[in-house]
Amino acid sequence: MKLLSTFRAKRRLTARIQSVIVLGLPFVRIDGESALRFDVPSLKLYFFGSVIWISEAYFFLLVSLLFFIGVMLFTMLYGRIWCGWACPQTVLSDFSRRIAAMARWLTGHRALSMVLTQFFILAFSIVVSAGLIWYFVSPYDMAKDIFSRSLGPWTLWSWIFFAALAYLNLAFVRQKFCTSVCPYARFQSAFFDHKTLTIGFDGDRSHECRGCEACVKACPAEIDIRNGLQVECINCAECIDACAGRMKRLHKRGLIGYFFGRVDRDVKQTARPRVIGLAVAFAVIAALFIHQIYVRVPVDFLVIRDESRPYHQTGFKGDMLNTYSLFVENRSLEPEEYLLGLSGVEDAELVIPRNPFTLPPNAMVKFTIYVFARRSSLRERITRLQFTLKSTRSSEIRITREAPFLYPERTEKGVEI
Repeated sequence: MKLLSTFRAKRRLTARIQSVIVLGLPFVRIDGESALRFDVPSLKLYFFGSVIWISEAYFFLLVSLLFFIGVMLFTMLYGRIWCGWACPQTVLSDFSRRIAAMARWLTGHRALSMVLTQFFILAFSIVVSAGLIWYFVSPYDMAKDIFSRSLGPWTLWSWIFFAALAYLNLAFVRQKFCTSVCPYARFQSAFFDHKTLTIGFDGDRSHECRGCEACVKACPAEIDIRNGLQVECINCAECIDACAGRMKRLHKRGLIGYFFGRVDRDVKQTARPRVIGLAVAFAVIAALFIHQIYVRVPVDFLVIRDESRPYHQTGFKGDMLNTYSLFVENRSLEPEEYLLGLSGVEDAELVIPRNPFTLPPNAMVKFTIYVFARRSSLRERITRLQFTLKSTRSSEIRITREAPFLYPERTEKGVEI
């Protein structure tokens, strides 16, 4: 397509698609909840129809490992292509430059265009910061609170803080962040090798360079790619388009381009020990992550013996009584009915307010439950009880937890003191 004949056009299309996805995703709902949102008060991650609780922290660990290994592998293969094409800092900086150009086009007056540019960038920063907050607060709830003037202080001040930060960044910093602050630019050299994709100047054709410095003027990082690979380069390909445009007038191809490895020898072989090692590690962790999702049970529970009342002799039928706190989490987005069972002591009786019981979707409830056991059935001072929670709708959902039953009025051999 002629419209996508330059890298700049392709980057702008990529930026538009990315913007639609990032800003639109919080508005997508699955079963009444956000498709992707971390709810801070409840410490739950809504993830495309699933709810990951903070008690399932191993999921976050696996995702973090996948992210960091993926970054290392991607950097080793394609260098800083992420920085130039998809990094939010680059995308937002490009948008801010277009905003400035639009302001100049609207006014035609330098001073007025500067004022209008700052106003537009501030408005743009407010939208960008709201898009970030929407991954923690539902945009529907946030809009409702704004119109009712009941927006919470944490949400309001977070919005103000991020809007101010985004404005200062887009108005005064932009690509300077990439060249002086960004940590990724510093540690990327540890992952580069002789076959990594980079932007380079063809030194063998340096005699064809007209010295127009179009590549230098186009570079947002203000570097001269003719001096070789530099840490400030973000692989945005602006210099490639600028050089190609000038050389096209001379009916020659550009002197700057993407190269795997050395400029004078375009290497496309990507299989090497470090790449293979990282790829294997990434595949193993990804398989483990998929396995954990597959075997994940959408319910969990915990039984804790009441320390304030560890045991009690009822005197009724010679029974002993222990009190427990039962915590049940329904991690699905549908109401579920569960049945709690008890084993471990013969003829033990479980007393619970209701059994089976129904839990709302994505909710946790707490019950106080009691266990009666006959003195004649207890042979140890501490007996391990097994509490089994199962779904009434699916026989596959079945979880067992243990909790101790105390009876300190007998010796270890079962003889009364």
